[in-house]
Amino acid sequence: MNCNSSTNATTFTPCIPQSSSTAPAGITPFTQIAYSITATVAFLGNMLVISVFCRDRKLLKKSYNMLILSLAIADVLTAVSLISNPAFVLGDSFPYPTNHVLGDIFCRVIWSRAFLFQLVVFSAYICMALATERWYAVIKPHKYSETFNMKRTLVYIFLVWLWSVILCCTSLFEVAYVPSNPPNRRCKWQLFWGKQPVRAIVAIIQVLLKMVLPSFTMLFLFIHMVYKTSKSTVASVESRAKMRGKMTRMIGTACIILIICFAPSQTNYALAMAGKVKLDTKLHHTLSLLVFISSCLNPFIYGLSNKNYRLGFQKMLCPKCNAFIQGKRNIMSRRIHSEVGTKRSEVSNLEDHRSAVEEMETGRESNVIN
Repeated sequence: MNCNSSTNATTFTPCIPQSSSTAPAGITPFTQIAYSITATVAFLGNMLVISVFCRDRKLLKKSYNMLILSLAIADVLTAVSLISNPAFVLGDSFPYPTNHVLGDIFCRVIWSRAFLFQLVVFSAYICMALATERWYAVIKPHKYSETFNMKRTLVYIFLVWLWSVILCCTSLFEVAYVPSNPPNRRCKWQLFWGKQPVRAIVAIIQVLLKMVLPSFTMLFLFIHMVYKTSKSTVASVESRAKMRGKMTRMIGTACIILIICFAPSQTNYALAMAGKVKLDTKLHHTLSLLVFISSCLNPFIYGLSNKNYRLGFQKMLCPKCNAFIQGKRNIMSRRIHSEVGTKRSEVSNLEDHRSAVEEMETGRESNVIN
């Protein structure tokens, strides 16, 4: 066993079997196929989301759409990193560099998976920003426009990116390049925190900041929104409508899915660093796969929950089908308007008839009196 190797979704793993292959013990042809399918679906689905925004720039006037676009871009980059990383799909098929400088860059940037899991952390905090945006829209609508204007939203996205880099950058400095080893074994972990209990404490702090903080914040914000709008007697009609709105439900679903997919892997990692479980097992890689599944589920959530995204998907995937559907809707709309107009005309005629009858009766009464 070599206790300086890693396949974990945050920094490192304590033990990994020595072999001539770089594929970890828990990686099987099945998991490689599963990673490939997940990455492909995530890439295509989120590229479709990005295309919707490119075709309809007016959507980006809303702050939540800017945050969703940044989340889609992060999911696309996650899919590219996942499919191209030797630890998940390519294995020994990866073209390992032989130059010392390129090899050192490869070990720190690609082999360490620092950038890959920085994107996962970035997605978690973007979901937290989306939950905060909905909280302001529902609970503090009078402060919403000031807090979530375009400039501030861009600043939030940048700060979230910077924070996720800070949380994951230690992996870049815990890797060494060993040119004397075979090409597929030249990257080696040199851990800052190699002994217990320091290693367990650092791992727990990392998990708290990467997963627990954004997850509990999202849950608290949505629970608080539900409580305020259902129990408070002073909640405005607008706040209640926004709470029941499809956008709030869509963002809530995306946040819950991310928590469900992200929490098990990070919990397993913390237990492994405390010496309670082992990593590089089938369970570990199944939980790691679950982390990436949230990236390919998001486009389906957007399409099922929001009319704007659904129409955008229809236009991109099947323009003729979309034209047919829109034609049917226009025909139905014209029929409805025609029926409404006919009913209004009938009601108007009926009222005119009643008025005429009333005038005749009034005239007769006047004649009788005279």
